[in-house]
Amino acid sequence: MAMMDKSAADSYVYAKASGMLAHSYVGIRARELFSFNSLQELWSFLFKKEVPLVPEALLAKVLEKEAFDSFVFQYRKLVECYSKPNPVLTALLHGYDYENLKDIGAALALKENKIPDINRISPFNIINYEKWPDLKSITEGTSLEWYDSPVDIKEQHLINYKIDCQYVMELVKAMEKTELSCRKPVKDLLSEKLIFQNIVWAIRLRMYYNMISEEIIPLLAYSTEEKSLSDYLIQDALKVLDFPLDDYESWKNWKYSSLLNPVDDEAKWSVDPGWIFTSFNALHVAKARRLFHQYPFTCCPMVCWFIIKQDELDNIRTASESLRLNIESDQAMKTVGIMEVTNG
Repeated sequence: MAMMDKSAADSYVYAKASGMLAHSYVGIRARELFSFNSLQELWSFLFKKEVPLVPEALLAKVLEKEAFDSFVFQYRKLVECYSKPNPVLTALLHGYDYENLKDIGAALALKENKIPDINRISPFNIINYEKWPDLKSITEGTSLEWYDSPVDIKEQHLINYKIDCQYVMELVKAMEKTELSCRKPVKDLLSEKLIFQNIVWAIRLRMYYNMISEEIIPLLAYSTEEKSLSDYLIQDALKVLDFPLDDYESWKNWKYSSLLNPVDDEAKWSVDPGWIFTSFNALHVAKARRLFHQYPFTCCPMVCWFIIKQDELDNIRTASESLRLNIESDQAMKTVGIMEVTNG
């Protein structure tokens, strides 16, 4: 697809993306992904290509890669319609680069000889993957060039945290460069996920690592390098630092109490961070689906498209893994919140 002027690109992208979303496997439609008895059936349902002649144990991995590549290809074709894509559209893709770099760093720390499996987003990548295993060359000339040599594996989590923070700051800066007509809804939509990631991360650090507030606060993701306690991305996370993890009474008046795991027996209840994030994500994707048509001919539909199709990709991966591991479909659907979604 040749590049167009912005007005023509906005119109084309909106129409094309609308058509793609009409058949997305999210919300209730995602149930279809969990209706198959084999990976071969799921492959034939999703792709026009012949089922690869690989062992059953490897087919899930090949299927998930094919699904990712298809997702990136579709998104890339839409973004490439613009001569100067809005920074937020490329920043969303860059999230995969940052995750790849964490995997590469861990592989180098463990002195592995083969580059780990990575999610490629060419031509929008900021990482020089062909330079493996030279970390300095891999990050050279990018915003990540500070990470130029492997660290001991015991220190990798500190590097990963710094990489995560940098990505959040890139995304926040990109939000501010969206059109004024849709800046607030785009910023609200993308920020709410960052806010919930902080909430869930804070709970996990308390629950699984027995960390106290003073240890957790420096490990949250901030919108700027200042790491101010007034940062809007951490406010809701700060509020859960003192709630007893096993006392429902302390949580029932929380502003997001509707996302809590159910109470069967208050004496045995404890907060479930995974349940909270799955519940949030179902609402987040439903919101993106509603927002898609509210700001046509701006970058907003593409931001929503990315969120919706990324959720579809997660659903495909979960369906694939459930078949590989012989997990009951109802149980697998619960892990991605499909059972709870009744609209949108």
